Amino acid sequence: MNPTVPHPAESALASGDTATAPTRGPRTFEPDPTLPGLSFFGVVRSELSKLLALRTTYWLSAITLGLSALISGGVAWGFSSFSDETSQLMLAEGAMTGLYFGLLLLGALAVISMTTEFTTGAIRSSLTVVPRRNLLYLAKTTAITLLVAVVTAAVIIACHLVAALFSGELEVLAPFSDSEVGYVYLTHWISVIITALMGFGLGALLRSSAGGIVVLTIFIFVVQIVVAILYGVTQGAEWAEMLMRAEYSYLVMEFTSVDAVRDMELWQSLLGVFAWAAVPFGLGWLTFSRRDV
Repeated sequence: MNPTVPHPAESALASGDTATAPTRGPRTFEPDPTLPGLSFFGVVRSELSKLLALRTTYWLSAITLGLSALISGGVAWGFSSFSDETSQLMLAEGAMTGLYFGLLLLGALAVISMTTEFTTGAIRSSLTVVPRRNLLYLAKTTAITLLVAVVTAAVIIACHLVAALFSGELEVLAPFSDSEVGYVYLTHWISVIITALMGFGLGALLRSSAGGIVVLTIFIFVVQIVVAILYGVTQGAEWAEMLMRAEYSYLVMEFTSVDAVRDMELWQSLLGVFAWAAVPFGLGWLTFSRRDV
């Protein structure tokens, strides 16, 4: 039987001859040029997957849909039962009454879409995968915008169908045959999206779900109540009227109203709505890109 022949390296180590012992250097890695790089649309798909994985997304979307449709049906039934003269425009505007709660609910969803990663600490993983913060912020913005746009469109369609069901005056194809009805639905859709961007910016700025939702509620509802009280107490003082015309809910109402009942030009109301959303969105972007996690 032949004796086991030792490996040359083992013989060298046993004899103390380290000069002939093989050495292992650090492993080197080289990027594969055939692999695709980090793309904007790839990051957007990733952010959409995160949003769809949140149960909060489905809860807030379902509540917005159910509440808006319920109010739409109630308003349409009230018009058909207690009003002698109704028009398609009146019914369409009434159908959108419940969507004002959607401003807050879907705006809160936008807040949570940003703050949830800061709460759980998952933002560190996101920034590791996507170290370019501006790219990540824009991808998150695009993802929440697409989601809110789809949900809001579904809510508007549901509200319209419910209103048409409870009232014979509103035709199912009215958004396509009546330009005023189509305008009301389109501007409400845009308003919800802009409000969601405001909420998203507040989430990035404050990094707190509770704080962002509270501030958003103040912008949408509380400021309106305070300004209305000031306007009444001062008996319509000029400065109080200026405040009333500058608050967010009033601008949204002006933007979604048709020409016959609008107090300001369309571009003025739209510019005001954008300004309200642009300030927190821009500050949130600045904070996200420069502040440590």
